[in-house]
Amino acid sequence: MKTFKTTLALLVFLIAGNLSFGQEMKAEKYENPQWVSMASIKFKPMKKDAAMEIIHNYFAKADEDAGIKPPTAFHFVTGKYDMLVIWEMPEGIETLNYKMTPEDVKWMSSMAKIAGGQDKAMAKLDEFMTYVETWDNSIARKE
Repeated sequence: MKTFKTTLALLVFLIAGNLSFGQEMKAEKYENPQWVSMASIKFKPMKKDAAMEIIHNYFAKADEDAGIKPPTAFHFVTGKYDMLVIWEMPEGIETLNYKMTPEDVKWMSSMAKIAGGQDKAMAKLDEFMTYVETWDNSIARKE
């Protein structure tokens, strides 16, 4: 039985290999790809409500004030994480070439206005991060 499975796997591999090798290989770009940055967030025990308060009272208001499309957020009911936040990347992967994007600058300016100064805005960001246990980033392309 083990020999049969091994032989079958080898046969499938060879057939698939012959199909792909028979075609001409050529470079191909994605047409109009839509890139997103995603953060899977796990909050420390009993800290999600405090984090959500900062999101609603500062981050969301900064998005609105700066005229920036807010991220899409999902709250998990099961699994390892509490929340998934998805930001669109209007400039695609070119965004990765920035230390701070023009949108980031506008957003931080709005945060400073809402918080009462740049130092207070940074303090709110720091406070928010004290509530985070795990933050995993991913980049994805929508097809």
